[in-house]
Amino acid sequence: MKQFRLLILSSLILSALSFSAKGADFSFTVNWDNPGAVQIVQGGLTSPTLEIDATKTTWTGTETGSYYVKPAPGYILVSVWEKYYDTTTKKEVERENKIGGNDNYGQYCGIPTYSSHNGAVYTITTKKLTEVGKFTLDVKNGATKIKAWFKNDKAGGKDERFSSFSKPAIVKGEQQVSFTDQDKYLNIYPLGTSKIFKVTLNGQAQTPKNNVYEIPIKSDDKVMVQVFENDPAACDVTVKFTNSENCLRDIYYAGTGKFYSPEQLAAINNKLTVDEGDLLKFNYHEDYNISAIKVNGTPLTEIPDNSLALNINENTEVEFTATGKVYTPVPVTLYLKNPEGIVIRKGAFDESEIIPLGEGEELTEDVIFNNSNNYVVKAGEAKKFVIEVSGKEKKFFWSAKPGYWIDEAVMANPEDKSYTRPNPGVHADNAPIYLAAKPVSTDNVVVFFFDGAEKETQCYAKNKLVAGQLTFPGMEDRYIPVGYTISSFDIKYHELITAGKVGEPKDHAIELFVNGMKQTKQDDGTFSFTLEEIGGPSIVKVFSCPADAMGDVKNPTQELTINFESVNGNSAEVTYDKLFKHTDVSTALKVVGKTLVSMKPADGTIIVVDGEVVEPNADGNCEFWASKRKHNVVFTDASGVEEIGIEDSDANAKVYNLQGIEMKGDFNQLPAGVYVRNGKKIIKK
Repeated sequence: MKQFRLLILSSLILSALSFSAKGADFSFTVNWDNPGAVQIVQGGLTSPTLEIDATKTTWTGTETGSYYVKPAPGYILVSVWEKYYDTTTKKEVERENKIGGNDNYGQYCGIPTYSSHNGAVYTITTKKLTEVGKFTLDVKNGATKIKAWFKNDKAGGKDERFSSFSKPAIVKGEQQVSFTDQDKYLNIYPLGTSKIFKVTLNGQAQTPKNNVYEIPIKSDDKVMVQVFENDPAACDVTVKFTNSENCLRDIYYAGTGKFYSPEQLAAINNKLTVDEGDLLKFNYHEDYNISAIKVNGTPLTEIPDNSLALNINENTEVEFTATGKVYTPVPVTLYLKNPEGIVIRKGAFDESEIIPLGEGEELTEDVIFNNSNNYVVKAGEAKKFVIEVSGKEKKFFWSAKPGYWIDEAVMANPEDKSYTRPNPGVHADNAPIYLAAKPVSTDNVVVFFFDGAEKETQCYAKNKLVAGQLTFPGMEDRYIPVGYTISSFDIKYHELITAGKVGEPKDHAIELFVNGMKQTKQDDGTFSFTLEEIGGPSIVKVFSCPADAMGDVKNPTQELTINFESVNGNSAEVTYDKLFKHTDVSTALKVVGKTLVSMKPADGTIIVVDGEVVEPNADGNCEFWASKRKHNVVFTDASGVEEIGIEDSDANAKVYNLQGIEMKGDFNQLPAGVYVRNGKKIIKK
């Protein structure tokens, strides 16, 4: 199980490595309102708190990676705002980060800082907690077998994330417990394999939900907790090791769900006190061979594999006799193509020690693997490297550097069923191994268009040879932005693309088109498709449409037709969906659903769409959103536009541009363009 867990984690790390490189001159800033109100941790939620001057209200980080902000004792987080310039999408990003929390880690908010977040600023609002009362907690027995913490809302409530998650110290007997303005409920649940016999509030029995008691509290309340109907006897368990060879990885106390490490066991003089009838599990350390075990002086006739489980019904002494195993480093031969894109590590995590490869040896002749396929590593296409791996695990781990992916891995022993790609952890017995790194291509372009609500639809790619979900530039948290976003992609790397609805509104479903072809929804409600190389960009269009109770779209997305007419030889260059050219305006342009049509008129050309003159924007383009079944576009000039002229009797009438802004001054001094006077469009040359 441990090895399986490591391999799963290593798969996740493979995808994360491409984002973890330290950027040159990288920094981000965290600001907060109250001195001493926040804590910052780098890495995981259990990582140590960074040292920050308690008088400060700002801190600057200079490394990429994952960080978490947590409230200091006596405070809660109210909001966390993030602002940065995304160097990938070339856009300003400003958003509120989601605050989370639970009874294990307390309240927290993640602030991931990838290289694209250079210069990010996080602004944190906190609240100082105020004590509002005390109540009596009476623990009849089993104080070590329950867990208690405060929340300001029931499980799943909208304010749950703003709980203090503070935990009162619990001892047997009556105790006065203080609570704050954020503590509305005392949550109690049993630890390990224990069960709670009774909980009362002011003498009234309470009912658990999913084994958790949510007790509403106020000043002068009395809460009673009873784990056992009758108090069990206490039993002492003493652990001894022959020749002081501690051969245990840990001891698991099933009644409390707690593990005792060798260091923790030594700190309590190798003696535990448990309740009569409790189960202890003594887990062996894999670096030792255990030759004998005695329980109360009696040797076991057979030593159990992996661990010893004992039900404790009396004072007990357990003695282990063991010797440490000796491991010899194992040489491993690697053949690497593009070794500059490959990292070899001793462990599955990005912080695991890197195994240096050195310069390697050029292959001057082919190498044939002695396996069922007789795989050939060709001379000149790879280098030979010899590394040493631990003789204990006999494993090593590989991953791709940012900008690369490993598209080919061949082992000398492909029959090893424990190895499944894209897991990057491999046993040395499979060596030699051939790995080929390939640069991720950025030559192909895909244009995404989404017509719907913010954060309603996600899109990502997967590759059977690469761990994790592969995102596209400009897609924050894999969400397709409303409107257009243009991304680079690699046809081989982004092998299979998946899109699906994840947010509000619930009475909407999505339709998806790839290069004009409607895609069929899968059973799980998502769409999967590939983007084949077609000699130009691809377009993925997603529409959020009203749906019935079964999730079926009521009014399917229609094909729209744009007809073009040229008067007096006037013309324009036509682009639609951001990048696609409609070169033959003598034919109608047919598009799927809402589409941005951009036209760059030739000199002297005026563009009229459905009878309305469209004025060029700052880029010189006349644009409109195609949104109905049929649109008519006319390329003309002043002679072809109706209602042109200036009436002398209206010489003093107000003049407006097409944005509705009144134009001051003499009309004759205005620049050439289209204006409105007396409700009529006029053209000034």
